[in-house]
Amino acid sequence: MEHEKYAELGEIVVKSAPQLYIDLDVEADGIAGRGSLLSVGAVSPWGETFYRELRPSSELYIPSNRQFCEEHGLSRERLMDEGVDPAKAMRELAEWTNDLTGLYEKKAAVMSAFNASYDFPLINEAYLRTEQQNPFGIAGFCTKSIALALDPHRYDWSAARKNHLPDEIMPPGDFTHHALEDAQYQQRLHFATVGYLIAGKDKSPPAGSFHGGE
Repeated sequence: MEHEKYAELGEIVVKSAPQLYIDLDVEADGIAGRGSLLSVGAVSPWGETFYRELRPSSELYIPSNRQFCEEHGLSRERLMDEGVDPAKAMRELAEWTNDLTGLYEKKAAVMSAFNASYDFPLINEAYLRTEQQNPFGIAGFCTKSIALALDPHRYDWSAARKNHLPDEIMPPGDFTHHALEDAQYQQRLHFATVGYLIAGKDKSPPAGSFHGGE
């Protein structure tokens, strides 16, 4: 399967980077500033995983986001009783990340996400609310941005959507909207995209090579 070939190559590259790239996904009943972080899933390039479901930290939410979360097992009522205290969850995420950064002798940890502009602000706000230091610094790395390099003839952000990417880099399955499972899925996509570029597949793709290309 071509995906596996590219993913194996990309995995080598990501593991050898000076930074520790942590692929991370969140589920939330809103956005940063209007909602609560409800679950966090993360995976290291070597396969260590982290997952927590959090007690809601705000009375604010976006109705459509809340409904979506409840449809995927993250009901506000259940998490008020069963969710981990947000301060504890964020402390554990920082400890997990910092331990791995030291274990693999990396300069720093980088939070990677497929659309990091959604996930990183929620993570950062959770650290600000609990007055803790964000182990990922001040910014996240959006793996969607790598996809822009797959077709050098265009610079089309809309073509970086998952359902527009080349079949060769797509992992089997799909997002399940469970934060850990989605973090693992997007890591396979992260690896395969890097591997695809390293293999030279970005040199001369045919015009409109992205699905849905104009």
